[in-house]
Amino acid sequence: MLIDLSKCVGCEACTVNCQAEWQLEPEEQFTKVHRYETGKFPQVKGGVVPTQCFHCHQPPCVEVCPTGASYKRPDGIVAIDEDKCIGCCYCLSACPYGARCFDSSRRIVRKCYFCYPRIEQGKEPACVNTCMAGARTFGDVDDPTSAISKAIKETKAVPIRGTSIFYVPSPHLDRSFLPPDLKEPGFVRWWKGVIQPGGKAVMAAAAGAVVVSLAINTINKGGGTGGDADARK
Repeated sequence: MLIDLSKCVGCEACTVNCQAEWQLEPEEQFTKVHRYETGKFPQVKGGVVPTQCFHCHQPPCVEVCPTGASYKRPDGIVAIDEDKCIGCCYCLSACPYGARCFDSSRRIVRKCYFCYPRIEQGKEPACVNTCMAGARTFGDVDDPTSAISKAIKETKAVPIRGTSIFYVPSPHLDRSFLPPDLKEPGFVRWWKGVIQPGGKAVMAAAAGAVVVSLAINTINKGGGTGGDADARK
């Protein structure tokens, strides 16, 4: 997705339409509009930077999900299988962009899905469809003939590296106001290197113990039957 900050007027229609599309509570926002100011009085300028899930190429949220609820679709969209989510919130901590929110009524984590149900019907995501300024463009960046590929080239958009989001900065915007390139949180590396292998080892040991226990029970039952047969003789 491309977000042109030189066109965005900060009306937050994207936020509201997203909430309506996904039936979110007022405090739940898949799309947020951040406001900033630069300069010193009386020469102060301001602007907005909308953010959402960045659909990272190697999403840390997927790395830490213990149930596989968070996953990456073949089309690059990072999604959540809500039936598998146990609400542990590890993904909330792993997301570098604070793009996920906890649904307290359903006890699960939710986020922007790039409106894939709409995309599969040939429609645009709700935030793109409602943007009156035309600040958002969605499409396939791997297709050089797509509208988004052409827009990225024409506007010299700035990629947030490691993610699926591009920005066209407004003329007075300092790069530091844009979201940073993807950097995997330190604890995710620790999780992958220590916790997950350890957890798998424990689960394997537990599974092995169950198998051994079942085998012993089977042998004992078999021995008991034989004993009873001998006794009847």
